[in-house]
Amino acid sequence: MSTTEHAKSRAEELEGIYRAHLARCPRRHVGILADCEKGFRLLRAARAAKLAADKGTP
Repeated sequence: MSTTEHAKSRAEELEGIYRAHLARCPRRHVGILADCEKGFRLLRAARAAKLAADKGTP
């Protein structure tokens, strides 16, 4: 598996984890009233992984 494929796989994995969290977490995740720190951290990690995967793509 190449580095680019690994980065894309990791981004997809984190996105799935974030979506699963949204499905079961009763807290707010959108806007200025968002109060779920775990959701915020998962979203940031998923976005960072996607950016890293996109940078590796020509």
